[in-house]
Amino acid sequence: MAGEQKVRLSKVNIGIIVAFLFLAYIVYNIFVYIGKEKIYRYEVIAGSLAKTNVYEALAIREEEVKYAPETGYIDYFAREAEHVGIGDLIYTIDQSGAISDLIAPGGGQNSLTNEDLADLRKEIINFCAGYDSENFGKTYDFMYSIDGMVLKLANVNMLDQIRQINSSSDSIKMIYADETGYVVYNTDGYESVSVNGLSSELFNKDTYEKKQLISTSLVDQGADTYKLITSDDWQLAIQLTEERAKELEAEGFVTVRFLEDRREITAPIEIVQNGTEFFGIISLNNSLPAYATERFIEIEIITQEETGLKIPLSSLVHKEFYLVPTDYALYESGEDSYYFIRKTFKEDGTLSSETVSLHIYDEIDGYYYVNDEALQIGDYLLKDSGQEEYAVAKKGELVGVYNINMGYADFRKVSILYQNEEYAIVEKGQTYGIKQYDFIVLDSGSVDEDDFIYE
Repeated sequence: MAGEQKVRLSKVNIGIIVAFLFLAYIVYNIFVYIGKEKIYRYEVIAGSLAKTNVYEALAIREEEVKYAPETGYIDYFAREAEHVGIGDLIYTIDQSGAISDLIAPGGGQNSLTNEDLADLRKEIINFCAGYDSENFGKTYDFMYSIDGMVLKLANVNMLDQIRQINSSSDSIKMIYADETGYVVYNTDGYESVSVNGLSSELFNKDTYEKKQLISTSLVDQGADTYKLITSDDWQLAIQLTEERAKELEAEGFVTVRFLEDRREITAPIEIVQNGTEFFGIISLNNSLPAYATERFIEIEIITQEETGLKIPLSSLVHKEFYLVPTDYALYESGEDSYYFIRKTFKEDGTLSSETVSLHIYDEIDGYYYVNDEALQIGDYLLKDSGQEEYAVAKKGELVGVYNINMGYADFRKVSILYQNEEYAIVEKGQTYGIKQYDFIVLDSGSVDEDDFIYE
């Protein structure tokens, strides 16, 4: 009787212990799952990215600075960025101050017409629409532009009175255009810059200075008074890396978008190399008046879209592999795997060999990229004949992603065609690569190769 009770108690105790161990195993796995970093996957899709690049372009034009023939007060009559012909009045230079007396309150009829006010209103509305607080320097340019515009409009309205004064006095000299072109009332020292003289220093806006010429102060003889852009042909120069320069040179033509007003123009581009620096030169023959007063112009170059497989940059991983000659491979040992003969030595020191299966990740220029776990530096691979051997030492790097279709992280190489700040377009249809609808790890830093994936 006592023996039967002992057996019954033993059975009960064993059952409780097994149940407890099973419960502990479940609790342990729950905590492991909760504590393990969650792996997010991304489904590979076909897509495209437009190559867009924003540049601070430097405008190169045929410019000629004009100078004051004598000392005096200058009053302008040609509107800035306006095209003038030979004989058109540009400004007057007044030695007596008679025009200043007309401009003074009560000095004459110098009020603006409704048409003048409409032009001013349009300028102000355009500035407000394109205002950018991060580019506050343009506010000063606008202020000078409005001041000059008001002065010139008022001066035009007083032109008849000025001519009457000049008929009885030689104190006012009228200066006319001696050639055709676009009038600009600022100088910056860049008027003689040419394509062959480009350098990175010219693009440094911290040292760039633009001098506004419209002023009510006395101007000395020989001082800058205005400049004339004498051709409708002009160029935009942009700084480029050597790699980007080669890409754009192959394009030949680019679409340029002016960020200020979103205007788009398709134009030819050529590459100029000055020393170790590369510049893209975009040749234009229209739209000059809209940007005649600006030396630096923000543009966006839009080239053709690259199509392929679209993957996030966070999925990319760089990995090193051993390189072994393709003619040392025997035959396939599985998908993307080959057998190789590796030289070994027996315990007694005699030469021997063994076959080793190596996974292939890529083939470039007669070499396989193989997993480095199965090899080490100093190993020797033998050809099938045994007469030639290859010392394992050379390594190469591949860019790829971790494919998780099979439930574990499997490296697959990719060839990047183009990338932006978030995504890359990679070539599709590659051997040892990925395919559309494959699942890859979203964050390559969250796993190691061959890790099992818990989603």
